[in-house]
Amino acid sequence: MKKLLILSLLGMMACEDPFCEERPDEVAGLVVRVLDEQYLAYERSEGDLGRNGIQITSEQQFQQVFSYCCATQLDSIDFSKYDVLGKSTVNRGSNSSYRREVQHDDTNKKIIYTITEHYCKKASPTDGRGNFVVVPKVPADFRVEFIVNN
Repeated sequence: MKKLLILSLLGMMACEDPFCEERPDEVAGLVVRVLDEQYLAYERSEGDLGRNGIQITSEQQFQQVFSYCCATQLDSIDFSKYDVLGKSTVNRGSNSSYRREVQHDDTNKKIIYTITEHYCKKASPTDGRGNFVVVPKVPADFRVEFIVNN
């Protein structure tokens, strides 16, 4: 029985990457910049406003969405030129990094925001991310689709 236990432990340890290093977060596509991790879209009665994805299109909405976490220290954004997109995710690994990519799909009249989490090994969830990015103004006749890969 001891041999079986030792072999099982060795097998599990062999699957972990011993040279796992942190990777920097990446952005691609239409992302102008990523907002700080402190940004949390939260409303007491509804909870996490970003769990299904959120598009912020005005200064008033921006102030309201982030009033819980950081109303006194919000970034300045020109909402005549830009929108903010966000989709909450829960960290599912150690040494996680994120790739945030926003693409414009003219054929289907949509903006696709894809968030991909890279990690070294699975772990129990430790923190959430709002994944808020600033993008060029989304055309009024377009819809936004959110995709999360982990």
